[in-house]
Amino acid sequence: MFEKALESVIFIDTDRETVHFYTTKKNGAKNEYNYHLASYKARPYSPEFYDKIGNVLSNFRENHPDAPLQRVSLILSDSTVLTDTVNIPVINKKAMDSSLAATLSNLYNSAELKFNRYMALQNRQVATYAVTAMKKEMLFNLHTTFTSHQIGIANVTFASSALTNAVLQLNAKLRNASFVLLDIEDECARIILVAKGKTLGFYSLPFGSKILYKTRVMPEDLLFDHSVGELVVLNAREKAKAKALTMAEDVITEPAEGEPAADGEQAADGEETEIAPAPKPKADEDDDFEYDETAEEENEEFSFVTKGRKKKARKLPKFMLRPTPTNREGFMYENFRLFVKWTLEVIAGNPGITALGAPEAVYVNMPEEYNFLYDMVNMKEEDHGLRFEPLNIGEVDELVKKNLELYGGFYVNQYNGLNNFHASQLDNVKPKSDNKDGNNADKSKSDEPSGGRKFLETLKKIATYDLTGGGN
Repeated sequence: MFEKALESVIFIDTDRETVHFYTTKKNGAKNEYNYHLASYKARPYSPEFYDKIGNVLSNFRENHPDAPLQRVSLILSDSTVLTDTVNIPVINKKAMDSSLAATLSNLYNSAELKFNRYMALQNRQVATYAVTAMKKEMLFNLHTTFTSHQIGIANVTFASSALTNAVLQLNAKLRNASFVLLDIEDECARIILVAKGKTLGFYSLPFGSKILYKTRVMPEDLLFDHSVGELVVLNAREKAKAKALTMAEDVITEPAEGEPAADGEQAADGEETEIAPAPKPKADEDDDFEYDETAEEENEEFSFVTKGRKKKARKLPKFMLRPTPTNREGFMYENFRLFVKWTLEVIAGNPGITALGAPEAVYVNMPEEYNFLYDMVNMKEEDHGLRFEPLNIGEVDELVKKNLELYGGFYVNQYNGLNNFHASQLDNVKPKSDNKDGNNADKSKSDEPSGGRKFLETLKKIATYDLTGGGN
């Protein structure tokens, strides 16, 4: 029996504190999509958060009584999911299941997480599992909140996986391919690693197409907020300078023979001499901040003034600078190279994923006005080994193209099953506080290692097994 097609998608974006409602209904041969947006303000997954989400759901039901909410696909931000690849020695199936459970228990607090797994690769010695996980307490609380407002959750997934679902649905040629998705929005971007049609990794960038300036090159160091680390370095510098000054003053305690006495002391002939004040050390040329001198004088200890702080672009030596572009296309290309650099860095930094399927190309989702950039990037294909191509998803509605993760929420049953947490799983998920005896209530039968405690000694040996293949 085929499951009934999903007609509603809800995306809770904890990064922007928004809730997106995406519903569909048949209108002849085509589907009509309705989109609604609501906002809230609360710390993610705090008690206040669930209250605010409940209010948003209640208001939506009241204003849209005809919306089909009996079975919805719930999408969460990428930050709510854990993804990993785990290598297990190839033995009998029961022992491999137990070995995987033991490995995950050693790596993570598995009692608090709900795991999905998929054997992605196997040879004679090692089996590689792709793993995804979400917090059980979060899933339980979301399930409770939605149920209390008569909304049924068919499954839970995350944004990068849902976006991949949309791409696989709209481009059948990619359904079993290995590739990288570069989804560029106005103010942010997302890099998604797909191996054999499955989303196994992702990385978010805090900048988007707005940095593709036509008349200037965007300094990379201004795109990331490292204010906390910069403040630590800044305070350390000031403390070092203050210590150096104190030590210099302490050294001059007694005048050497033939030298004038220190300030306030009598010289040999009875005359007072003055010592010139120690020169104030110059600020480092590579300091990234401007200081408020008046505020610094008011405080005995140095304190960083956050209001009105201006961060300057880092000055690089000439040999590290690229030639200045001479036209608009050149400036836009220099800015687009930041996306290229970070995409290649993410690929190079995840050999465990690329080993399961080397990416064939990088498919970029951004407005067509920037299509000329691909030819410019691909001229350097020999250097980085990957082609950058526009994402080909055919003629689709602009609303769909701008919200691919919402559109992909309708197809969670067809693709990326590894990343879906179904309603049948949510029914068995309970937080620790529900256990009356104070023991861990999350140790349900479905999560226990097969074979129970009698395999404990075997598990200890397996957990320390050499996974590099060097053993006999």
